[in-house]
Parts: sequence; structure tokens; C-alpha cells
Amino acid sequence: MTGLAQGVVKVIQQKVEVSVISEPPPPPPPPPKIEKVVQQPTTPKPQAYVPPVVNPPPVTQSANAIQAVTSDPKPQPAPTPAPAVEAPKGPVSAKANCSHLEAPEYPSKAQEDEIQGVVSVVFSVGASGKFGGEASFNFSGDIPPRYRSSFKSAITTALQGYTCQANSQLKQEFGFKLDSGA
Repeated sequence: MTGLAQGVVKVIQQKVEVSVISEPPPPPPPPPKIEKVVQQPTTPKPQAYVPPVVNPPPVTQSANAIQAVTSDPKPQPAPTPAPAVEAPKGPVSAKANCSHLEAPEYPSKAQEDEIQGVVSVVFSVGASGKFGGEASFNFSGDIPPRYRSSFKSAITTALQGYTCQANSQLKQEFGFKLDSGA
């Protein structure tokens, strides 16, 4: 209107170049993160020591025993029992509670057919510290049902050679792996 903006109009009317700039390609996705899984050998958990309960023998008095009698006997305070250590519930590690362990023999047919896997066993030990014949098996890995009886048999034979803490329920894992270098 007053003419002051005529210079701005000339700048706006100048030729403007427009070119299409392609977007840069997206960066390649980062390579997958490779984590090396190292299995730590399982160390058996330390078991709490429970001292055996020892009852004192009963006191018998003979005919010649002299008893001390006081006119005002003081009552003895009742002994406070030591806090009971609770025994662990469920099965405990065979490796920590057995003095003699035997490795089971790899079933030959399973070895020929390259069957591998892990068998977890929970078993009972009697008063003699020997395997009582009762066991439950849990199979993992690639052990087909038709091979399981041969694995059970091999493990049962090995358990019969164990010497363990008497009257306990124990657990152990047996890994059946083929050497890849052979």
C-alpha cells in the first residue's frame, strides 16, 4: 500500500528451484545379538546340619542312695529347647548325600540310534543307605517312549550300587550325551 513492501514482493517472485531428493535408505537392521549360553555346573546346596536328638538315660535310684532334702526347694527353670531346624521338604541332592555314586551304562540300542537326553530321577534310600527300589523318572530331550525302559533299567542298576544317607529321599539328573567328535 505504501510501497514499502515492493522489495519483498520482488524477492518472492524470483524463480524457486525445486528438486526431488530421494530419502536415504534406512540403515540396515543391526545384526542379531548372539549370546553364548554357558551352563554353570550345578553345585549342590549345602544342607543344614541337624544334630541327632540324644535323650539322657533314665535316672534310677538305688536303695542306698542319699537324697538331699531342703525345707524350701527352689523351682528349677524349665530348659528352653533349641530352635528346631526344619528338615528340607522333598527330595535332596544325591551328589551331596551319597558317599558312593555309580554312572549308569548308556543303553546300547539308544547309543546306536543316537538317542540323547536327560533323565531326572527321584528315589528312596532305606535304613541300610541302599536304594530301596522305589524311583520316579522324568525324561527330557529327545528320548522317545520306546527307549525309556532301557534308560530306566540302566539307571536302576546304577542306583543299586549307591551308598547314601539312610532313610532319605534323593534326586539326581543323568545326562546321556553322545560325543560329537566320535
